[in-house]
Amino acid sequence: MDFVSQLLQEHSRANTNRIAKAIGNNPTEFSKIIDILYHAEPPLPQRAAWLLSIVNKKHPELLKPYLSKFINDIQKFELDAVRRNMTVVLASNEIPKKLQAKLIDVCYNLILSPTEKVAMKVHAIQCIANIAKEHRELIPELKSAIENQLPKTTAAFHARARMILKKLK
Repeated sequence: MDFVSQLLQEHSRANTNRIAKAIGNNPTEFSKIIDILYHAEPPLPQRAAWLLSIVNKKHPELLKPYLSKFINDIQKFELDAVRRNMTVVLASNEIPKKLQAKLIDVCYNLILSPTEKVAMKVHAIQCIANIAKEHRELIPELKSAIENQLPKTTAAFHARARMILKKLK
């Protein structure tokens, strides 16, 4: 499949699912999506980013080789859709120990940023909460960051924050 042509054809769930099905469990085909994500002109990266979430649900093993790259690059992307889908992937995967410290740092930068979108903050909180399950010493700082953001954010943030705080007890 010519992924560029297919991504440009339409921006829909049906089209994204068609592309994900064509990728299947094939790392070579998936690497083409990563190439589009990193090197194509808009709107292709945003559309390719949606595929990250879809493929991650069906074949999370395809994303594992890219976790380090996403952690290192997430703040370099200006496109919210790309960054949001990267954080979705990071929040839904087990992060190797050697990458956890860097991810925590990136996530706190996202959470505490006055200009960051709520969706990014919520997924960043989830990333840290996932790591905090094994490293309980992170919980007080995460609670503090959440409490810092409560007066500045939306009902969606409040709902997710309550859920995460409840699970961390």
